[in-house]
Amino acid sequence: SLVALYFNAFHPLLQTGLALTAVLGLLLFGQRCRAKNEAAGLAYIGLGMFFLLGIGLYMLRLHGVDGWGASSAFLTLCGLFWIVFGIGARIPVLHFCGWAALILVYAVLLAKSAPGTEWYQVQLYWVPGAFVFGWLSWFVRRWSKPASAVLFVTGALLWFMPEVHTAFLLDEQGWIQLQLIVKMALGGAILFAIRKQVIAWVA
Repeated sequence: SLVALYFNAFHPLLQTGLALTAVLGLLLFGQRCRAKNEAAGLAYIGLGMFFLLGIGLYMLRLHGVDGWGASSAFLTLCGLFWIVFGIGARIPVLHFCGWAALILVYAVLLAKSAPGTEWYQVQLYWVPGAFVFGWLSWFVRRWSKPASAVLFVTGALLWFMPEVHTAFLLDEQGWIQLQLIVKMALGGAILFAIRKQVIAWVA
């Protein structure tokens, strides 16, 4: 169409308005479709979210503001929007993608600000967040079990993020296997210790 053909020539405000209109249209259409066909509705919503991410990054590059700071800020906004929309529309996968986006931004921030971190410092950067999300998961279970499950999975991801951080960003990787074994053992021990609460939680 002419809009796509001349998109780069438009004013940035007009580009933003057109992009947001397209995203909003896909999300609204997807929500309407969910009443008749859940899979089709989710596909349109997913397309809208991918379009939001893609067009946003494209516009940042188009206007010369595609540094890691601007890209991270945009990804943070996308993550927050995915979390809010995922909770409101009851789409757990989208809710989790929002937290995953924020975790990615945090990982990039750590890589930029603390490149030569020791292994125990890496644990301190990530593990407390796992306990926070575990508590949040338990706290919100009475209102929304899907949201509670997403928070629990996010906490589990944070629990093992130090090893991912070490594998990709640190030179000393000889202890990763041992750390993973210890982490799995500790995680299993914690779940066993609170098994009664967990059974009541998932029931």
